[in-house]
Order: sequence, then structure tokens, then C-alpha cells
Amino acid sequence: MVFYPGCQYVVTKDELAGQSDLIAQKALEIKEKSFRCRRCNTHSLLRENLLPDGRYYCRECLGLGRITSSHYLATKPLKDPVKRKTTFCFTGELTSAQQKISQSIIQNFLHKKDSLIYAVTGAGKTEMLFSLIHLCLTTGLNIAFCSPRVDVCCEIWPRLQAVFPEVNIGLRHYGAKPYQPTPLLVCTTHQLLYFKEAFHLIIVDEIDAFPYVYDETLHFAVANALHQTGCKVFLSATPSESEIRAAQQNESLFCLPARYHRRKLPVPQLVRLKNQNLPLSFGAKKKFLNLVNALLQKNHLLLFCATVSQVITMEKFLKHEFEEATVASVHATDQERHEKVMGMRQNKFQIFCCSTVMERGVTFANVSVLVFAADHRVFTKATLLQIAGRADRKGNFSQSEVVFCFTQMTPELKKALSDIKALNRQAQAAGLIDEV
Repeated sequence: MVFYPGCQYVVTKDELAGQSDLIAQKALEIKEKSFRCRRCNTHSLLRENLLPDGRYYCRECLGLGRITSSHYLATKPLKDPVKRKTTFCFTGELTSAQQKISQSIIQNFLHKKDSLIYAVTGAGKTEMLFSLIHLCLTTGLNIAFCSPRVDVCCEIWPRLQAVFPEVNIGLRHYGAKPYQPTPLLVCTTHQLLYFKEAFHLIIVDEIDAFPYVYDETLHFAVANALHQTGCKVFLSATPSESEIRAAQQNESLFCLPARYHRRKLPVPQLVRLKNQNLPLSFGAKKKFLNLVNALLQKNHLLLFCATVSQVITMEKFLKHEFEEATVASVHATDQERHEKVMGMRQNKFQIFCCSTVMERGVTFANVSVLVFAADHRVFTKATLLQIAGRADRKGNFSQSEVVFCFTQMTPELKKALSDIKALNRQAQAAGLIDEV
């Protein structure tokens, strides 16, 4: 069995024999009536997790492979860092605001402080990290760039590979190839459960995204995978108030209310439809189709729906109504999801119907955004802000528009609209945007 430094292995006592360079501990911390799984940090009752042979097991992380009271968790410590030459091929240019944040997070890292970058969608959060990543690579440190969303990982990986072309960058998510050590790993937050004190820098993108935002196991995974001398950098366009306050208290909050191209965030247009049940009634149907047609005159269309069934029905409906248009749909369980997303990036679809799985982590040029049934409970303020942020993210100004269709006004709609306007005012006051 090959033991890679930093990886956490589930082994038996026999497999530990002769492995003097491993640090091992019992996999389950047994107490009087309960136990704690040292892999996922879940606390469980003994009587509810008993095997026929008398051993206990953790059912919470069963998907990672069964772990029982007879197992050990073994880790091979990292070797001392060795400096390495790293080619840095970033051809872009940071704005003065981006440059300031880039240098600040480097100083935080050198002083062993975590950082939170609170920047609007399309602000260039990834680009602000390049210098810090380059510093870590050249000094021989290990880095994990992770996100709760597979789509985010799949979009970040080629961007990092282009900037660091000579670095072997790993990509891991469910169903990925077996792990091979790399100095820079892009992965989902779940994958960090396989590591212990493995990374000197852990970057967590989209910290407010499901499931990370509600899952204490994933928070534990990040903390457990961080080397004792390491630091974390958190990224979000929609962090919670508690996260903002905590970062402010530690003087580690870095806010950027404007995009790199110095254009305002598109302010959503609100369109009321009397009925949003598909098939639409005559009046609502005419109004909705006129709206879709008007948006298509300037850009391709990213059309969000509240449920998977609504996504599928919407695709069929629009294919029938717009026979000459290329229409497709995607959702979380779609087997062709990654191929379709790639097709949308290549402008193969004029109308792309999707669920909230596309709310973040994807960038399409020349698209407008429409949210159908934006008053549905699935569309929280954060979700609506992320969705609105898909418009006008890159390239020259393409007159991208954002439209929220609704029947009844909700607090979440009001908050989202208010926040976008407030961010634009804040950016304007700071001299970070130009009028278009």
C-alpha cells in the first residue's frame, strides 16, 4: 500500500505494521454511549451503529468507504517544503482595487491570518489569488482550491492550468481518477475528508453555497485538512452577516463592490405575470414570449426555473414556440450536464433553461438572464444575487439584461434588488465604475 504525505488512510492494525513513518489513531473515539468519527467529526449513538460482529461503524461517511471501531486513521506527515521554480503566465492586469486586495491577502498569509474576500460576482476574485498561489508554489507549499460545487471546480481548473502551465494541477470530485499528489489540487469540499494537515493554503470558493454553508462536516474537513502552519482564504459574493462580522473583527475582510470592467451590476427588471403555471394562460403566455423574444434580439438567454420538472417543461414549451432557435436544458442530475455547459460556452444554444445548479461558478459571454417564478421559495436573496451575476461578466458591453418574473412580490426579491442598487452606489462612490 502506497501512503502519500497528507492523505488520510483507513487501515487495520496489521496494515500499520512496519510503517514507522505514519501517524495513526483509532478511527472512532468511543465514549460511554456514543462515539465520534475522527474522519467526519460526526457524533453518533453506539446502539444505533452496531454491526453483527460487535464493532461500531460510522454511517455518516459511509460513502467514503466503511470505517469501524477496529480501524485506524493513518497519515504520513508532509516533508519540509522545497523551493521550486514556477512559471507564472498571467497576462491580465489587476485594477488598483484588485491589486490592493491581492497584496493584503499575501500579508495575511505571511502573518498566519485567514482572509475573507467579499466581492461582487464577476469582480475577478480568482485573479486576485494568483500572486498568493504563485508565492506558495515557489516556496514549495501545498495548496487546495476547493468549492462545494463541481461546476466551479471544473471551471477553475483550466484557468489555473493556463496561469501555471508547468505545474501539475490535480482535479478531484466524485467519480474522478484515483488521487495522485500534486502541489495544487482543485477539488470539491467533500474531497478534503480524505486529507489531514495536507495543505498550507486552502482556498474555499463560494462559502455560502449548498451544501457547505449548512454542513458542519465540511467545515471540519477544511480545518482538518489544513496544515498546522497553514491559512485559509474564503471567497464569496454573498457571505452571511455573521461571516462578515467575524472577518471584520479579525481585520481580515476585503471587500470589492465592483467588477474589473468597471461597469455597474445589471439591475434586474421586475415583470409581473398573473399566472406562472405551465402551460401559461393566454395573457401570461403572450407577455412571456414577447419578453423572451425581446431578450433574444441582443443576447443568448440563460433562463432559470425553480424546479427540475419546470426546467424540463420549459424546454419543451420554448422548443415548440421558437422552432428556429436552439434550445437546451440542464439540471443537477442531467447525465450530459458538463457537455451541455461546454456547448453553452461555445454559443451552441440560444436559450439555455436551467435549475439553480447554474446559479454560480459558470461564466458565459453575451447572455441575458431571466428568472421564471422568481417569487418561488427556492430563490433566496443570495440565489437571486448569484443568478443576476451571470449577466455581463466578461468581454465588451453586450447590453446584458436581467429580468425577474414574479406573481407576488417577496422579501427576497426586494432584498436582492436593494442590495444590487446599494453595491452600485458603493462602487460609484469609491470611483470603481464608469457609466456605460
